[in-house]
Amino acid sequence: MDRKIIIAVAPTGGWGRGDNNPITPDAIARDVIACAQAGAAIVHMHARNVQGELTTDLSPFATTVSAIKASCDIILEASTGGLSTLTAAERVLPATVPQAEMGSLNIGSLNFGDAVYQNSLPDVRFWVDEMVRRGIKPSLEIFDTGHLETARHLIQEGHVAPPCNFSFIFNIHWGMPYDPALLAYLKSRLPAGSRWGGLLIHSRGFANHIEAARAGAAVLRTGFEDSFNYNGKTATSNAELVTALRKELEAAGFSIASAPEARAMLLG
Repeated sequence: MDRKIIIAVAPTGGWGRGDNNPITPDAIARDVIACAQAGAAIVHMHARNVQGELTTDLSPFATTVSAIKASCDIILEASTGGLSTLTAAERVLPATVPQAEMGSLNIGSLNFGDAVYQNSLPDVRFWVDEMVRRGIKPSLEIFDTGHLETARHLIQEGHVAPPCNFSFIFNIHWGMPYDPALLAYLKSRLPAGSRWGGLLIHSRGFANHIEAARAGAAVLRTGFEDSFNYNGKTATSNAELVTALRKELEAAGFSIASAPEARAMLLG
């Protein structure tokens, strides 16, 4: 098979301090550098304070990013998401750091557990226009099928220029569940030339990651934001998850893309 797969890592969970969750800039940077050495080409990062909460103070985020980029070439995808009371302008702040090359673009709202994840269309337009202005490639985050139709509308409006990068996010309560038939439908609605990746929240192994790779995924993500469990084990670091995913992908006949190769695939 020998097709290149990009591994992305989302290193920090949203639950703040606790076991197996790097919080301080130094701890996050060490873990991400180890992930890059293990094969991750993209890091998805939120701006969090030392309590693990989303914040408008970019100092810890900037310190973390600078430490990471001083030691490795991993691509920074700045997050504009997460449940919070931040304004639209505050949520896009992580994408203002000069090292950001990609940015997560949450396309629509949904029930998120017992909360509501609010991403109004005017806010989405504002975020993507800010990213484009800064030369940042948006990752169009699809939590449910209607979000893909919204993304197609934004492309028609001219806010997003093809070829586009999509992230299919499965198993958020209450977003779309992972199902091969649903994945096939999503792929059928992608604009021509699009690349897509799979994010499998609360996964307990990598079987569905491998299935998504075989279905054509360009990017597969792991990390404590998604799940800290795999194959009956609890990971003690994000690098452990990256290493395990890489081994399974290589055993299935895939090659792992380097950061320069990922740039050529997603940003070129």
